[in-house]
This record gives sequence, C-alpha cells and structure tokens, in this order.
Amino acid sequence: MLHDLTFAVPHRMLTIEEISEAAAELLDTSIADGIKADFLRAWATRGETAEELAACAEAFLPQARDPGLRGSWQGKPLLDCCGTGGGGLNLLNISTGLMFILAAMGIPVVKHGNRGITKRSGSADVLEAMGIKIDLAPEKVSRCLEEVGCAFLFAPFYHTSFAIVAPIRRALAAEGQRTIFNLIAPLLNPARPDARLIGVFKPEHVTLYQQALEQMECRRFTIACGEETDSHQMIGEVSAQGPTQFGSTLRLPNGAPLTAFTRTPEPPILEKIDSLLVRTVGESASRLETIFSGEEQELERETLLINAAIASWTHGTATSLDEGLAQGAEALDSGKALDVLKRWQKFSEEN
Repeated sequence: MLHDLTFAVPHRMLTIEEISEAAAELLDTSIADGIKADFLRAWATRGETAEELAACAEAFLPQARDPGLRGSWQGKPLLDCCGTGGGGLNLLNISTGLMFILAAMGIPVVKHGNRGITKRSGSADVLEAMGIKIDLAPEKVSRCLEEVGCAFLFAPFYHTSFAIVAPIRRALAAEGQRTIFNLIAPLLNPARPDARLIGVFKPEHVTLYQQALEQMECRRFTIACGEETDSHQMIGEVSAQGPTQFGSTLRLPNGAPLTAFTRTPEPPILEKIDSLLVRTVGESASRLETIFSGEEQELERETLLINAAIASWTHGTATSLDEGLAQGAEALDSGKALDVLKRWQKFSEEN
C-alpha cells in the first residue's frame, strides 16, 4: 500500500481511506523503514493539504492514550495553547507560560506538548525545570485540572506508537527533510479540546491550520502568525509590538472575521525581539517565574498578556481584547498565576 501511494501522492490528493491505511502501515513494524521514508518524503515534497492533515490527525488520534477528557470540562471548553515550532528561534516559552495565566483566569487548559526539537527549551523541558511532573498518568489528569486549573499531556507518553517512526523521522531530518509529523502535532491533543490557540511561524500555515481545524469540526480556534516590527522576524505567537495574521472562528464587533491586527502598546515598548530569546531551559523557567511574581518584564509580559487576551477571547471568557488584557494583567498582578505554579509544584510532588 505505502509503496503504491509513494508513486500516487505526487500527482493527487490522498483519500481519507488511503490516509487511514497509510497511517496504519506507518505504525506497522513489519513494513520496512525505507518504504515508509520514501512515502513520507514524496508526500512532503508535493505538500500536504489541509484535508490530508486533518484526515491524518483523525487516523492517529484513536491510537493515543485516553486522558479521560474530551472537548470540555465542567461545562467549560478545554483549551490548548501550542505552537508548530520550526522557527529556529530560542524564544521564551510563551505558550507554556500562558497555561498559568489562563488557569488563573478560570480557563481549563490541557496543553499537549513535547521536549524541544528545533529550540533549546520545549514545553516539557521548561515545565520540568519548574518542578512540574510531565508524564502524568491519564487517570490523574482530571484531578490535576481540579486542583491546579491546568494539565500537561506529554506527547511521547500519550502517543507511544510514534516511537516506531522516530528513527525514520530522524534520518529524514538529517537530510533536511520535514514530514507530516512536523505538521500534525498541534492537532494531536488526545483530549480534543473545544478551544485552541495555535502559533505558527509561516504565514501560509495560517490558512492550512484554519482549514484543517474546520475539517476536524473544532468549535473555537485562533491561528496566529506574529511578526516583530523592526526585524520582520516571525515569532510563532501573537505579536506584542507588530502585525499578526489570524485565522479564527472569532468575529469582530462589526461582524467581520478576525484576520489581522497590529498591536501598538501604550506607552511604546522599546525592547527588541532579542529580549524574548533564552539561552537555556533554566533561563526560560526563571524568567517566567519572575513574570508570575509580578516583577516587571516589558516585552515578555506584554507578549504573554496579548496572547492570553486572544486565548481568553477564543475561549469565550473575554468578550473583547481589552477585557482579555485586563483579565491577564489581574491574574499576574494579584499573584494568582504564581499560585497556579505553586499548586502544580505541590501536586507534582504528591503524584
């Protein structure tokens, strides 16, 4: 099957049935790695469509461990805040830091993530550095949400079957070849949250993920591709001092879709993108804790707040961007975000 699809995939879209069969064979240890590599290379070279991306995610999701959650929790949409990675920047872990702020705002967050691959500090790395247990058993996820307000699903712990294709991915990566596995991670949260904020580094990925999430019938989502004004560097988050492109289910007060806006803080922030970069996992963890402690960090704090505002608006907790910004600022200034960290550390020690 994979051998035949390798010759077909450069010339046409794959059907849902073909993708389902291909997914099964990719995880079949009896199929040679070379055959799998040829198929993944050919598919990536042609370029995966949004429909194929969604179908592939739907084929793999049933193989994941069940965290005992699906879509919502206690009447509220679950929210995932994640990024595609691949930007080549060693950025402060913005989407991971968001978990603490959003939980302090009363938004139940279940983040799906991994260790750093294209950056030094992945979500799992920085949480671990902050004293958080990353490989939480599925039966304890609901209790973590109850006691902490958020939970983390460590991708390798929940998608154990992907270990089969790991050597193939490494070999292709050594060639400089990405695969569909580089694209589907933001769609593979086994809790299938009803609300999502996904940061991307490539403008063309805004439409790709928007259409994929529409195919997957996600109820509330925002895809964000932010740019730093002076350097024109894409940051894979909502930008705190520059333009951001969006793909979203959200509507502006005038009924128009949210497609783009440029954030201009008052007073203006003079710091450049370099202030968002970190050298180590420990530095990322300590800087997040400093922000949670209420110590002013201009661009870092503002970036967290604008992303929290968009996440809250996406979730439906905030009715406007200004309300979301105020909610995020209150979560930091009141010490509630820091309290989330302390509760999670305590929970991790006991579990």
